[in-house]
Amino acid sequence: MINSLFSSLSGLNAASRKLQASANNLANVQTPGFKSSHVTLADNASGGVRVSGVARTSLQGPLVPTNNPLDVAVQGNGFLQVALSGGGTGFTRLGALKIDGSGRLVTADGNPLIPEITIPGNAQVVSIGSDGSVSALVNGQTQTLGQLQLAGFQNPAGLNSIGNGLFTVSGSSGQPIIGSPGTNSLGTLQSGSLELSNVDITEEIVQQILASNQFRANASAIRAADDMAGTLLDITA
Repeated sequence: MINSLFSSLSGLNAASRKLQASANNLANVQTPGFKSSHVTLADNASGGVRVSGVARTSLQGPLVPTNNPLDVAVQGNGFLQVALSGGGTGFTRLGALKIDGSGRLVTADGNPLIPEITIPGNAQVVSIGSDGSVSALVNGQTQTLGQLQLAGFQNPAGLNSIGNGLFTVSGSSGQPIIGSPGTNSLGTLQSGSLELSNVDITEEIVQQILASNQFRANASAIRAADDMAGTLLDITA
């Protein structure tokens, strides 16, 4: 009976974690660059189930035009590299770029791109090519101002999420493979567009239903075990 209670309690915890992960996915269905995640389970040696981890889905989300020439979406494999405010390198697929007060190309949160690209104050018609080349009209002439680089990973789903669409390297992801867009199996860039969340609403609704049913079934098993324990105590009293 104790084993039955333990198994049911572990099932409640697993169902709760599934519901939390799915709710977080649905909450971010409109968040550009968001990657959905799901809970992975494993058997306990002593019975029941345990949460073995949370896996992130690295499938690409749909690309939508924004008509902003500084917005870039990664079409295929790869992440933009940025300098983190606390030091170190972050990786993101959220290419909502802007020019800061120093003329640098930065993310919406102000993280400078790596390698750093500076736009002259008198630059006009800034454009970003599919190969990552950044050019602008300066003093009536087109000039190449820099080159965006992408970072690819053997296991992008293994990156550590630090929020705001930013990730850092982990032991599971492997070290980044740096290159220009379109090389080293890296994707290309689509300017004037952003990648939306890859959350599948229909799939999340199904997961919510399954997790809710799992929660109710384990709660019923706990109530049944509690009733049996009460009956045994009455008999032995």
